[in-house]
This record gives sequence, C-alpha cells and structure tokens, in this order.
Amino acid sequence: MCYLCLKFVINNVYCFFYNYSMKLVDKYILKQLLNNSFLILILIISLFCLAKSVQLIELMVGRGLPFWIFSKLILLSLPQIIPTLLPVIVSLSIFFVLSRMQTDKEMVILQSSNFSVFDILKPIIIFSIIMSLISFFFTLHQSPKSNQDFKVLLYTLKNDYSSTLLQEGTFNTFGKDFTIFVKQRKKDGLHNVFIHDTRDEKRTSTLIAKKGNLISTDESTKILLEQGSQHFQSKDKKLSVLYFDKYLLDIQQNENNSLLNRWKSPAERTLHELKNPDPNSGDDIKNLQAFKAELTLRYAMPLNIIGFSILVMFITISFAYTRKENISKTLLVFLTIIILQIISIISSNLSIKFSNYEMVNFFPIIFSLSSLLFFIPRSKKL
Repeated sequence: MCYLCLKFVINNVYCFFYNYSMKLVDKYILKQLLNNSFLILILIISLFCLAKSVQLIELMVGRGLPFWIFSKLILLSLPQIIPTLLPVIVSLSIFFVLSRMQTDKEMVILQSSNFSVFDILKPIIIFSIIMSLISFFFTLHQSPKSNQDFKVLLYTLKNDYSSTLLQEGTFNTFGKDFTIFVKQRKKDGLHNVFIHDTRDEKRTSTLIAKKGNLISTDESTKILLEQGSQHFQSKDKKLSVLYFDKYLLDIQQNENNSLLNRWKSPAERTLHELKNPDPNSGDDIKNLQAFKAELTLRYAMPLNIIGFSILVMFITISFAYTRKENISKTLLVFLTIIILQIISIISSNLSIKFSNYEMVNFFPIIFSLSSLLFFIPRSKKL
C-alpha cells in the first residue's frame, strides 16, 4: 500500500514536469530514474517484508492471528523505513542510469550535441529534490503516525485477551501469571475452561469451570467463570477445593499495561509533541535529548537524499569512458553509499547519546557536499 501511494505521488510529480516545457532529454532521464527507483524500492521492500514476517511469525502462530492483521502490521512498518531507504535507492538509481548512458555512449552523443554537464545533470538534481520532498512527507507526517499505529496495534495484540485470541484445544499463556486452556469456544462463550494462576508463587491455584465469558474494558480484562472449582494447596500442603457458582477473575493485574498510560517513544510523536514534552512526565524529562535528536533527524534524513545523490552523480561521471566495464567505479560508488549510510547511522546514535549533539544529524549532508570538492574538477568533461 505504501509503495503504491509512493508511486502514485511520483507519477503525478513526473507528469507535472513532463508537461512543463521540459526538454526531451530531461524527460528521458527522469523516466529512467523513476523506473529504476521504483524497481529498487520494490526489491528492498520485499526483502524487508520477508525479514519482518520472520519477526512477527511467532506472534501470529502463538496468538492465532488472522492474515489481515499480520499484513496490517507489515504495512504499518513500511513508512518507518522508507525515509531511511530513499537516499540509498536514489543513489543507486542515479548510478545505474548514468552508467548505462555512458556504456551506450549516450553521454558522448549529448556532449557532441552541445549539452553541458549541467544540462545533463539538471533532471537528476530535480529528481533528487522531488524525492527529498516526498521523504519530508514521510518523516514529518506519515512515519510518526504509522509508527504509533504499529505500536498501538502490537501492544493491543499482546495485551488483548479477547475470545478471538483464545485458541481452543491449546494452552494460551497471558503474561507471566496465567495459563488458560479452552476446550470449546462457541457463540455463547467459553466451555470447559482450565486456568492456572501463578500470581502468588507460594500459593498457586488452578480453576476449572464448565463455562466462562470474557469481560473487556479499557482498564482491565476479566473472565467470569461459572459452575466450577478452585484447587490450591493450604499452608499444611494439603489440597483444598473451593466450589463456586460464579467467580470473577481479573487476568490483567498490571495497571501500567493500560494503553492510555503507555509512554510514546520519540519515533511515534508528532513535531508538536517533540517540541513540547510533558514536564510532569519523568520519562519525558529523561529523554529530552532523544526528542531533540529525533526532531533534527526528521529534517536531516530528506536532505541526505540530495547530498548522497549529488555525490554519487559526480563520482560516476568523473570516470573516463571505457569500452570495458569499470569495476573500480562500481566498487567506489557502492563503497561510498555504504560509508555514507554508516555515517548517517553513527550520527543518529551520537545525537541521542550525547547532550546537545542533535545537530550531528546534519553531518552526512555536510560530508557529502564537502566531498564534491574532490570530484567536481574531474567531472568538467564527460
């Protein structure tokens, strides 16, 4: 869903530039960049979905979740990684397009047709700016919202004890205190219920009931047992049995488990929440530097697209044309992208760890533009 929306936005922006008095060469290069970026994005997202599904498969099997919830979890996690992937995707796309144009001698033809270096690179710069704007949309709006929805849904699944998550014929473990076995689950409730309660380690108990019904509220989840018995050991280690007609058991004891009391991480907060932390919250006070780092990171990541792509662009065209494949050029470009991504990750971690280091998030873009001083003089002639 996310990559389809992304392609829709890119197509509309591309159509705008296509119809806006753009040269044929510019349209051609933009189309090649768009196609390559989309294919690389699909490939990387497919690998990410595969890796994410491995992480969530235990939750899906253990809870017996339907496939649509499993798919929703994966889709909600995609906007979080798109701003991180875009600098790499755009850089690789630029490298592939320029390398192919050099191999097919299109660069030589354009140069002989009085095209300057800037004329050829102009659509690439425009494309980088467009992708940077799209990244701003994700970092400032979509990613925090999707991150919050993902955390809320995951939290709900782990703490929701609704009857849909109680699998019949299996032992369902809820938290550290309860193990519940349900023989049958029907429309009128649960039948033949077995519950092992270990809240009191010195006096564990077992409840057996012919029927049970779950009662869920915003604050807690309870199960009403009917026509059953409670088995436990007395102080003299003799088995005692207590029979009951109805027994109300609270299976969610921790008040901090309430969704309303859940502390929101910096990645799922809006810009307003990052700029205005709660002074009465101890967790907010402890994470003030993390808020500052997250705030600057949301502005720095889209700018990395421009810095990374321009650097890769000049590195690619700085090599002279050869008939054979230039392996050194390919290795240098891939190594550059890896180094830039490592610098970005290290800068992000440093900005969180050290006080008043949030501006370090802009170091990758500064490093990229500074490196141009070495490659621009070698790129005056294609």
